[in-house]
Amino acid sequence: MKRKQATIQRSAAAAAIAASVLFGVQASAHHAFGAEFDPNRPILVRGPVVKIEWTNPHAWFHVEHTTEDGNKEVWMMEAGTPNTLLRRGIHRNSVPIGTEVIIDGYQSKDLSNRGNGRQMTLADGETLFMGSSGTGAPRDGADPREAARTEDVETLKKAKEVDQADEEES
Repeated sequence: MKRKQATIQRSAAAAAIAASVLFGVQASAHHAFGAEFDPNRPILVRGPVVKIEWTNPHAWFHVEHTTEDGNKEVWMMEAGTPNTLLRRGIHRNSVPIGTEVIIDGYQSKDLSNRGNGRQMTLADGETLFMGSSGTGAPRDGADPREAARTEDVETLKKAKEVDQADEEES
């Protein structure tokens, strides 16, 4: 009887450890928008998609962006979960590698080449909402389910105008 009870206790302990390892890693990888991205740093990334990571807790679109001085850099743009994207009609093959895109988003707080993508525009003008409305994400009009705050929309418009003016000067 004691042996059976000890075996059950060891099995339960092993299951608890395995669950904490598996779920602990996933939970620590997920974050609120405000923990990693800056709502005051809107960005516009243009170029071909070079890689797509269709993984949980967020999908990532890697885009080769050409800087003002002609250098190429790859930006990682975070999207919603694969399940959220699928519910919005975006699947793994919706945006093939090499597709030219423009992604509106917000830069990471560490100023690296990472951002939270809110809306992707394809060459034919089709727009895909790719972001989440998670904690801290600005209401910028990209999410069709939310009403945008006027100041967020104005910030995004100004950033786009500056980007277009810089492009015209080049």
